[in-house]
Amino acid sequence: MQKNIKGTAEGNTSKSQLDEDDQILAKMGYKQELYRGFNAFMSFSFCFTAVAVISGCSILFPYGLKSGGPVIMIWGWIIGSVFTIICGLSMAEICSSYPSAGSVYHWAGMMAPPKWAPFASYICGWFNFLGNAASDASFAFGFAQVVSAAIHLGTRGDIEVPVIGQVGLAVAVSFLWALKNIMRVDHQGWFNNASAIYQLTSTFVVVIVLLIVSPRLSSSDFVWTQYNNGSNLPNVPYSCCIGLLMCLFSFSGYEGGAHMAEETKNASSSAPWGIVYTCLASAFTGIIYITGLLYSCQNYIQEILDGNSDQAVVNIYALAFTDSNGHVKLAGSLILTVMLIINLFFAGFSSMTVTSRIGFAMARDGGLPLSSYLYKLNPRTLTPDRIIFLVFLMDVALCLLPLISQTAFAAITSITTIGYQISYAIPIVLRLTVCRNTFQKSAFHLGNFSEVIGWISVVWLCVTSVFFLLPSEFDENGGQNAKIFNYTCVVVGGTLLLAMIYWFLPAPHGARHFFVGPKRDDVHRSKVDSENQQALLQIEIQQIKIDSVKEQEIAEEDNSRNWKNSSINSDEFKQLKKQ
Repeated sequence: MQKNIKGTAEGNTSKSQLDEDDQILAKMGYKQELYRGFNAFMSFSFCFTAVAVISGCSILFPYGLKSGGPVIMIWGWIIGSVFTIICGLSMAEICSSYPSAGSVYHWAGMMAPPKWAPFASYICGWFNFLGNAASDASFAFGFAQVVSAAIHLGTRGDIEVPVIGQVGLAVAVSFLWALKNIMRVDHQGWFNNASAIYQLTSTFVVVIVLLIVSPRLSSSDFVWTQYNNGSNLPNVPYSCCIGLLMCLFSFSGYEGGAHMAEETKNASSSAPWGIVYTCLASAFTGIIYITGLLYSCQNYIQEILDGNSDQAVVNIYALAFTDSNGHVKLAGSLILTVMLIINLFFAGFSSMTVTSRIGFAMARDGGLPLSSYLYKLNPRTLTPDRIIFLVFLMDVALCLLPLISQTAFAAITSITTIGYQISYAIPIVLRLTVCRNTFQKSAFHLGNFSEVIGWISVVWLCVTSVFFLLPSEFDENGGQNAKIFNYTCVVVGGTLLLAMIYWFLPAPHGARHFFVGPKRDDVHRSKVDSENQQALLQIEIQQIKIDSVKEQEIAEEDNSRNWKNSSINSDEFKQLKKQ
């Protein structure tokens, strides 16, 4: 009996919480459409999995070794973590007030001035959508690189997967992620929970195993002070700037839980805390992993970069399991490599889920071409299948870049980081300026520290975004060529150009003629008032036309009657005259 009462009470509490979440969503102008099946831990686990710090650090580890070496990698991680946590606090505060699937895209539209709300939301959404799509592609190609390295290692160099083969692997795994994302969200919850636990445990397992089995460890001087310039960078300050990419890319997507807010219970609290806990957990996990890898390098840099495989981390695994005779124990190194491959698979899956949600939010508000077609949910699973397919096509396009340039992978990660950071900066700036006195605080807020933390976040996000547009590698003469050119500016600029073209197209095709961004009372009320004024004006014009027609008809009747009367009077006069 007590169990039944307890179960009923818990059910009522859950129902009331869902009702409250639906009411908050309704106040923002939306009805509940997505399935709300995430709890607080699922929100954190999803966000942590989407960030996938061990995956990000692994696939950009060779970039870090070449672009500054251990000293830039480890101190860049510490400094970058501090500022990322600060940015995460600013994002969490806004998320608590606007818990919607659109995340930064929605926040920008809600906080911008009514006149500029559509454009602010539109630009923010496109940058975030680009960053998310590039993140998917980064994980997909990183997955392909590590699988190729495992094949190369397992066959002792007999089989080497070419770049075109790696691109094919990236496309194949992207397709698998798309199929997995079609499942209903609560059926994915266990997947994300397992992924978060696996990432944490696998990180510690890998680090402990490496430190135990390595024949010798790197010196502390190597780990904390060794500088390396393998990309012919101009100077140390330049290396410090672009060397931050490994850290900031690895942190990219820490607002992922906000995209799932419409599918999370008690979203005003669960979603923002998911962001904060993700930043803290990622910072801690990342420093442990990077430190463990650097100590396992055994004071080698070039040997790891030019090792048996193209992946530096896999080469470290192999080096740790190499005996005094130079013989590699494949079993141990392959087990660690497979653990990394599983991490990358989990990361890419969660990343694609986030990308599909920002795409869904934009299509719902008409922010993408063919939005009316894309904004259709699968009636059985309540998932945005058409958006998921669009995301898959975008990922495939980005995965083709390595066929053009050998630095293309670094460019994809730079695109990811810039797309995310610009989309983060826009709502924070609006929060600090336009909404400084009108921002509605919710369950999570920063109190008197809100503005200081906010401005630090804005400066950090904007300045570091500029760094990743700079060349990441130079030839021996300090110049550039097509193979090492940083194509980040081309992709980011091209996407921005496409967005602007779609915005400024002539009526009725251009987004500026119909896109109003997220629903908000003042924007929609002004739109309704304008429509009402137009309607009243049309009614007045119609009434004037009707009155004019009636007056004309009356005048014609009077003229006709006068003519008849005059005709009758003329006949009577003639008769009288005859008489």
